[in-house]
Amino acid sequence: MKPFIRPFLFLIAVCSILLLSDLQNRKGAIRPLKKMRIAVFRYSSNQILEETERGLLDRIRISEPFKKNRIEIRRYCAEGDMPTANMIARNIVGEKFDMAVSISTPALQVMANANKDGTVLHVFCAVTDPVASGVGITGIRTDQHPAHLVGIGTFQPVEGVFRVARRMNPDLKKVGVVWCTSETCSEACVKKARIICKELGIELVEMTAETVSQVYEAALAVGSKGVEAMWIGGDNVVESAIEMYIGAARKNNIPMISNNPKHTLKGGMASLGANYYEVGKTAGEMVVSLIDGLNPKKIEIKNVVPEKLYINDSVRKTVKGNWTIPEDLAARTDSLIR
Repeated sequence: MKPFIRPFLFLIAVCSILLLSDLQNRKGAIRPLKKMRIAVFRYSSNQILEETERGLLDRIRISEPFKKNRIEIRRYCAEGDMPTANMIARNIVGEKFDMAVSISTPALQVMANANKDGTVLHVFCAVTDPVASGVGITGIRTDQHPAHLVGIGTFQPVEGVFRVARRMNPDLKKVGVVWCTSETCSEACVKKARIICKELGIELVEMTAETVSQVYEAALAVGSKGVEAMWIGGDNVVESAIEMYIGAARKNNIPMISNNPKHTLKGGMASLGANYYEVGKTAGEMVVSLIDGLNPKKIEIKNVVPEKLYINDSVRKTVKGNWTIPEDLAARTDSLIR
């Protein structure tokens, strides 16, 4: 029997080598690549946040991981209701999504609060001032944010829109604003507005509104104080009532200026702000990079503001005051609505 032992052992060895060499292929056939489950969490249905979400999703959907069916997206919207937002955030953490993308400062805050342990990788966007949001971000450097929390800031060009207003009306002396004190993004913008108004010799007349239903009456009250224009910065509460806000300005026969270019399509006169579709695409690029293996500890918190200037000339002609469009301003305008 001994002469047969050596060939038999050789045969076993060859079979073992062949089985081991095919192990990876067989594993791949049995275990397909895991899908990345992403929760997209938008705080409300205002135009800025909807455009941001559209840019985000468009960028993700053209990525290779999405085309290869490696990404599953579930969308959430709190419709501006904070208890609903908190419930959504807890649900995202409880269901153990691989990644959450929050859109707006309030969505960042409630998501970060529910995800303090870092269970879910969290990407944020459409946030005015990430450092001031109180979620553990102390600066822009890679070591100044929690390892599980990354994203981009978009601080509206507040100083810029007041300079535009002054160019359009050199006699401008008094501007009104309604803002929500519970929103850190709004507070950050108003602080910037106070500084630039002092520099330009403009009086900023302020009034607060904590809910959407209070915006119109507050705007009427500010308009009655002799202001020559109304302004809105990054404020989710006032933004949700923008038609009423513009209506209050119109009732007082004064223009509304803002940091959302699309407001000019609704009756605002001049708006200098970010292209939020592009902001969303930038956030989507970050999401795809993270899926491809980028270490979140290597990401800086950058301020992304692709500026756009819109002016509605038809509104300019109907309001009181000496409002004009200087040639140099017209030349840099992205959209002049007539």
